[in-house]
Amino acid sequence: MKKQSKYELRKISKNLDYFFNLATNEEITEGKEWYKLANQFCIDTAIDYNTTPLIVASVVSALSPRNKWQQNLKDTIKVFKAIEDGKSPEDIKVCTFHKNKFKAFELAKGKIYISEESPKTFNFVRNIAHLDPTSLTIDIWHIRASLKQFKSIGNAQIGKLAYNQIKALTIKKAQKLGLKGFEYQAILWLSAQNNINKLK
Repeated sequence: MKKQSKYELRKISKNLDYFFNLATNEEITEGKEWYKLANQFCIDTAIDYNTTPLIVASVVSALSPRNKWQQNLKDTIKVFKAIEDGKSPEDIKVCTFHKNKFKAFELAKGKIYISEESPKTFNFVRNIAHLDPTSLTIDIWHIRASLKQFKSIGNAQIGKLAYNQIKALTIKKAQKLGLKGFEYQAILWLSAQNNINKLK
């Protein structure tokens, strides 16, 4: 996805309205709580393993590909426990790719950091580490909601310009509803998953 025109952004705005209006009361409640619960996990784990919420969030992010959320959190604790016990990546199993497991160890040790060169990950980490209202996670489901199309992950690349445009638009729409950007995004994430089949 390249830089969006004003017309395309208006269309995206209407598409986000479409999925938000389909959200049930339960999805709205869950969406508003999701990042708060993730943030509390990062704070608690940081205290338990003498690190920072940002580093915990970075490990969560590294372990997230093809990993279910609750398992992701278990794997994050497993990584910090392994480091505490002097173990290496080869000594434990996690439910994601090997390269991500190795990256998680490096992140947990503070040897590498997630930069703005990876916008989605950078924003996600700040959302769950600090509940940063200026950050917004644009994942595959947000792209699908924005386009009102079921795009495969391989066909849903988003450039930095488009990322920043959709991020700014989404945060602005959230604020008009009295929501944080990440709360609005989480609600859309739930609604899009439950309603995307209506578009097929």
